[in-house]
Amino acid sequence: MNGTARRKRRIGWFWTTITAVFLLVYLFPLFWMISASFQPNVTSVNIDWIPAQPSVDGYAEILESGLGNLGVSVIVALGSALLTLIIAIPAGYALSRLRSRTVGVALILLLLAQMIPSIVLANSFYAMFSSWGLLNTYLGLIFASTTLGVPFATILLRSFMLRLDNDVVEAATLDGLGPLGTLVRIVVPLSRNAIITAAVFTFLFSWGDLLFGLTLVTQEQMRPITVFIYALTKSQLNTWASVMAASLIASIPAVIVIFTAQRYIKSGIAVGTGR
Repeated sequence: MNGTARRKRRIGWFWTTITAVFLLVYLFPLFWMISASFQPNVTSVNIDWIPAQPSVDGYAEILESGLGNLGVSVIVALGSALLTLIIAIPAGYALSRLRSRTVGVALILLLLAQMIPSIVLANSFYAMFSSWGLLNTYLGLIFASTTLGVPFATILLRSFMLRLDNDVVEAATLDGLGPLGTLVRIVVPLSRNAIITAAVFTFLFSWGDLLFGLTLVTQEQMRPITVFIYALTKSQLNTWASVMAASLIASIPAVIVIFTAQRYIKSGIAVGTGR
């Protein structure tokens, strides 16, 4: 018995060590970014592990010149998440209720839409939005970013709604609720976890997008934060500390969203995948 316990303990320590090593490797870029952000006048090849003379000049520069771009990203990401839910919730519900071969065709089309490279969409959107007057606008960026989230959100919500209790939905119909009333008053509250999960992922898709911002925006004040960071790396006046500081500041909203909604995301993914 003691031998078995010692063997289990050694196995436990082995996997704990492996996990710790992978965690250190995974978190090392974050440590490097934080360290570099406090080191002015350095390049990517002469950064010290620990700043000898820490400076917040990089953060001061970004807070002075990049907050507007951060605000653009927040508006676009929230707008695209909202628009995606407006489209995906009824679409997912309809696909979960229909019993037809067309549902399979629709799902295949959604998957194909998810696989289209963003650069192809960006070029198409540029030609279309140019004629519509939507270049350099929040609406244009929101419309473009929504295409990243709608296929994923629709498939996720359909998967979740397939597992709803049919008796509850049918009872709502017998009580006089129409399809829209049933969706709003019954299905949406029961699908809260999946809806929040879809919204969070759509927010992250939009937040991390670079191609749409590069293609559909030509005015500096309308650049999303990702485009701002990209432009900063190309500027002859940039310092590596500023680039790293901008990257860390840009990560804060995404981290806040993930940690705030992690409980709902875990439940939404688990139920949506049938686990």
